[in-house]
Amino acid sequence: MNDIPKDINEEKLNTNIDDSAIPAVPEQPKKLNKTKKRIGLILFILLNAGVLIYTASLEFSKPAPKYRGEPFGLKNILFLVGAIMCVALVLITETVKYMLMMRHLGEKVSVKCAFETAALGKYYDSITPSGAGGQPFQIWHLYSHGYSSGASSAMPLSGFVTMQFGFVFLALFVFIFNNNAISKTALKVTAYIGAFVYMIVPVMIIISALAPQIAAKIVVFFVKIGTALHLVKQPKKSIMKSVKALKNYSNSLKKITNNVRLVILLLALSLVFQTALCSIPYFVIHTFGGNLGFFRALSMCVFVYAAITIVPTPGNSGAAEGSFYLLFSQLETSGLFWAMLVWRFLCYYSFILIGLIIYGYNALIKLRNKKKET
Repeated sequence: MNDIPKDINEEKLNTNIDDSAIPAVPEQPKKLNKTKKRIGLILFILLNAGVLIYTASLEFSKPAPKYRGEPFGLKNILFLVGAIMCVALVLITETVKYMLMMRHLGEKVSVKCAFETAALGKYYDSITPSGAGGQPFQIWHLYSHGYSSGASSAMPLSGFVTMQFGFVFLALFVFIFNNNAISKTALKVTAYIGAFVYMIVPVMIIISALAPQIAAKIVVFFVKIGTALHLVKQPKKSIMKSVKALKNYSNSLKKITNNVRLVILLLALSLVFQTALCSIPYFVIHTFGGNLGFFRALSMCVFVYAAITIVPTPGNSGAAEGSFYLLFSQLETSGLFWAMLVWRFLCYYSFILIGLIIYGYNALIKLRNKKKET
């Protein structure tokens, strides 16, 4: 603890950072160099391949399940369509959120830009560690499409905070009313910890807006711990940077939260978003002949998402597949391995695919426009 400079005191920190502290022009997200990208991609592929091989070996080495379900037919296809519609609902609710915020801030309301911001945000969340790339890209994307710097910062941050709270509300509901959906104590405890971690950042942003001195004290406390554990090398710089960032975030957030009705709508849409995302396992399990109630399936998925929150890999890869298989393997049904693959594709890889399609489509449009100009 003695590594903390004496001139850093939470009582003396300058938390009165005004709106001018917010950069006039959002910075374009920094790109990793090619070597780091290649190493990260190789590790990512190896991790996913390892988990898939392991779960496949577990699945195909088990004795035949007692319940095989009916032959694959129209009913199974309809359940698969239901799972796909959940993915569509996820993107629709997020798109509507951005359109509402655009209107509230007096900016141009663009369905195309709102959809791209929502979809590409999920794309960058999926390919960056701990899902840290979504909001920075969304800020840059909005600004590069003609939105003011204040609005470009306010919308993704407001979307992020309400999204986090949407999941926490859903998790608390499940923990209270269906805590017996799973029997594994270790997974339960991990899920509780994950739900707590899930709400740290949005709560800190809100505290910074309402009580900046308290937020500063919390920042100093955690930096002191990090310094003692030799995780933080420059405590003074880290404290000042964190306090300034929180203040900037809270200032951006105030642009949205001055309208209570809008906040309620954003929270409601976020809750629908999270419910749709966590409903996918129900439809996927039934697609492969499983027999599982909707609320139990949703609850089990909430436990999975909460438990893997602390895993820093892109899209929580490895932990997500393993946790899903571990939890749903207690069901005596066939096709669980394939159900896991379809679930993972819909809730993760589909957003990467959609992001690539958007980039490809925009590239073709730009190419066509250039040809017209020439």
